[in-house]
Amino acid sequence: MVAALVIATVLDLGLALLLIGVSGFVLQGVNNTGPMMPEAILFILMIVISIASPLAAWAFRRDLGSATLLALAYAPPVIAVGALLAEPLFV
Repeated sequence: MVAALVIATVLDLGLALLLIGVSGFVLQGVNNTGPMMPEAILFILMIVISIASPLAAWAFRRDLGSATLLALAYAPPVIAVGALLAEPLFV
């Protein structure tokens, strides 16, 4: 269980670093141009979820069941893969 949680933590934090790294390209100076776009809010929310999810999983690992714990820890990569797969539907 701990090994799966470590892998999920590395994936989540790697995803957060990737999102932070490409944020300038995605947001394109949205803070300088006026009100925030809904996409920017979702983008920032995904960064927060990617950082908070492994922290919550480690904090509640004794209280939660193993399935719930792994679902919490692996939620950000699953959401990211789902967004990548659903992107052609919205273009």
